[in-house]
Amino acid sequence: MKSESSTKTPYHHGNLRDALLSAALERLANDGVAKLSLRALASDVGVSPTAVYRHFEDKSALLAAIACDGFVGLTQNMVKHLGVDPCDALTALKRIGIGYVDYAMHHPAHYRLMFGQRMVERARYPELYQASNASFATLRNMIKRGMDEQLFKDLPLDVMTMTAWSLVHGMSMLTIDGLVKRPQQADVLIAIADQVQNTLAHGLLRNP
Repeated sequence: MKSESSTKTPYHHGNLRDALLSAALERLANDGVAKLSLRALASDVGVSPTAVYRHFEDKSALLAAIACDGFVGLTQNMVKHLGVDPCDALTALKRIGIGYVDYAMHHPAHYRLMFGQRMVERARYPELYQASNASFATLRNMIKRGMDEQLFKDLPLDVMTMTAWSLVHGMSMLTIDGLVKRPQQADVLIAIADQVQNTLAHGLLRNP
């Protein structure tokens, strides 16, 4: 996966919106939300501020677009780790959980924005709202499948889903904030994420 703080490249042609999103993500990774501005992005990609406002009416709209891309990427990574090989709901849950943590570790700027305070009004932005719901539904549907297969405890679905989400989200935030040392080797990263999923699975199982 590419780093979120790649070298800046002036915009010359092609899709200006994508160039702006890329430049904005780099600024988020380096400086945080507070220092991000549309005028600064215009300078980064070599266009006028007016050109930027044609794509994003304000800073909030820009942040919503970045977060939307993040949720799409998160869902894709969970699906990627799920794979195509048949498996039971418990194994599937562990796989998408690893995909979740893996995405957060490799895209910290995206992840912080997606779940930061600035993104609480997701309903204002339909595409962001749909993308975030799709990510949550991926987890929720897997929990429901486990309950339907009578693998998981017979508790309210929303309670079970929030329990699962809390564990993977907590692991993700602790790691990207440096409170848990991030492993350098990919296999170690997977081992840690797998252990988190084993702990979660033990708590959800009907008969562990």
